[in-house]
Amino acid sequence: MSNKNYSIIIPVYNEIANISKLLNDLKYFSVHKHNEIIIIDDGSNDGTELALKKCSFINLLVLDTNNGKGVAIKAGLNRAQNNKIILFDGDLELSTNGIKKLMVLDKDRNVECVFGSRYKTSVCISNYWDLGNFAFTALFNFIHKSNITDSLCCAKAFYKSSIDIDSLSSQKFGIDIELTKLLTSRFTKITTVYLKYKRRNYLEGKKLHLIDGWSILKSLLY
Repeated sequence: MSNKNYSIIIPVYNEIANISKLLNDLKYFSVHKHNEIIIIDDGSNDGTELALKKCSFINLLVLDTNNGKGVAIKAGLNRAQNNKIILFDGDLELSTNGIKKLMVLDKDRNVECVFGSRYKTSVCISNYWDLGNFAFTALFNFIHKSNITDSLCCAKAFYKSSIDIDSLSSQKFGIDIELTKLLTSRFTKITTVYLKYKRRNYLEGKKLHLIDGWSILKSLLY
């Protein structure tokens, strides 16, 4: 394992419209900065897999069926060669420039866990997605006596050695809450970085649905 470089883990599912830009953005982190890029194709059927197979600088994992974000992330964590881990989404709702902001892990400075946040405060409500995020984050902070601003944000940085990968049980979107819960219970100091965010709608390919709130809530409570 490298002490300097990162393994950047990105699950994707049916992102053919965004995959070219995503790969172009990620090339800087691989070719110029020598980080490992692990992309997990979670059973795409729109041509995403074929586009990814043409890319020479990524470490590609292909899952035969769409198993869910949690399964994809766990597979990526098991494959990672570096101890420094960054988790990020491949839908481009978060600007890939945010990856640079997450690259601040430093045990000598007691920076062992970094959370990305789409909000500078926990109260930022302009639609029902914000309302749901606020509700889950408020409940999370109440249960775990924490003060994070965005419990559902996918973007995180931590050391692979800090977590027990085999203990992760969430198969779908609940993985974001499960990892937040695991990391906040382990570290008293969490560094937060604020990330540029543009939410897309279902016509633009958004995967999260209201029904996914149940799996998120289950991960939060149990």
